[in-house]
Amino acid sequence: MTEIFITIIATALLSSLITLSVGYFVFRKHYEKSLSNSIERFKKEVGDEIEIRVKKGVVEGVKSIPSRDMIKDTTMNLAKTGLDIFGDSLKMATRPRGSRRPMTPPLDADDD
Repeated sequence: MTEIFITIIATALLSSLITLSVGYFVFRKHYEKSLSNSIERFKKEVGDEIEIRVKKGVVEGVKSIPSRDMIKDTTMNLAKTGLDIFGDSLKMATRPRGSRRPMTPPLDADDD
């Protein structure tokens, strides 16, 4: 009687371990593929906007070089803009796929 009970428990444990192993490898393969696809999509969606914002920041920085204080302020503004872009990018990357909204023009608040 105890041999049958031990056999049943051993079979259940082995079945569970095999199921978990197969599930882990399938999930891992899908997750890695999904992650690499998300990174490529992110590069396509945000790459041009980042380039435009950086160029605009550099042009504004070069235009305002008259004094040391202005250089310091410009550097701080460029760093802040870079952090804002990075934060926006992370928000876009972590947003579920179906809830993506169309992108707004870069620096639309500063154009007024």
